[in-house]
Amino acid sequence: MRALYLLVIVSITSVSMAAEKDAGPAVTDTPHQRVVVLNWWQTEHLLALGITPVAVADREGYDQWVGYPLLPDSVKSAGRRQSPNLEAIRALNPDLILVSSHLEAAVPALRKIATTVVQTTYEANSNPWFKARENLLELGKLVGRETRARAILEETDQSIAATRERLKLAGLSGQPVYLVRFLDDKRARIHGENSMLSQALEQVGLTNPWQAKANLWGFTPGTLADLGEAPDAWLVYIRPWPDADRERLQNSALWPYLPMVRTNRITGVGPVWTFGGVLSVPRMAEMLAEQLIRKTKESSSQ
Repeated sequence: MRALYLLVIVSITSVSMAAEKDAGPAVTDTPHQRVVVLNWWQTEHLLALGITPVAVADREGYDQWVGYPLLPDSVKSAGRRQSPNLEAIRALNPDLILVSSHLEAAVPALRKIATTVVQTTYEANSNPWFKARENLLELGKLVGRETRARAILEETDQSIAATRERLKLAGLSGQPVYLVRFLDDKRARIHGENSMLSQALEQVGLTNPWQAKANLWGFTPGTLADLGEAPDAWLVYIRPWPDADRERLQNSALWPYLPMVRTNRITGVGPVWTFGGVLSVPRMAEMLAEQLIRKTKESSSQ
């Protein structure tokens, strides 16, 4: 996918919390060009719409864990994602603040600084992929970029379709794939069917063998020992994964007995944000297809 960077002048107005949750925010002719974003998937969406924020939460973390779209060097940090720095945000004199619902308790204080819009992707009994698409369209309407938002969705669908066809031609359709974020050399997050990145599997014709109940954010805390129930599955880990942690895990007594190790069906992708927005799904799918096809060719040539 090509990076989407355009400079625009945006138009928005403040709305009540009820309007944000029900009818959605309204649009006026008031220009707003200074946007602070306190969630990484909203940062992803804003950049895709061609708008560079003045600050994002944990700016350094975005570079490490998300990586795409790239953040220009001019973007500052607005504090931590769980505890934004209100003084720093106020000093930036923003016109608009974007937050997700996990910071709802901070919204009254943020509203005293600037127009604050709340969006959420992860809800009970809701598909995060569909919610992310809705959120992108809502943000596009809010900032006067609805046409661009719809174009992004079309480009996303085209990219996913191309990746699905590529996997089909490689004979990999229907392959089971575990998606794992290793937290260290012992703990892991195993992503279930209601996770954002598992949507990448489904959209391109792969399957997720993980059947355990996942939390609201789509993952189950687990360990390496939990990944042996589907011996024919691939194990795909999400970067970043520190080299020291990976080496300790690979030197553990359990590692050689893992079915994926014996069949050389382990690979890594990323960085890609596991709780990302619309762009994360086709990005994950492309990287996943690249690695599975490469590993399959390597195995067949041996």
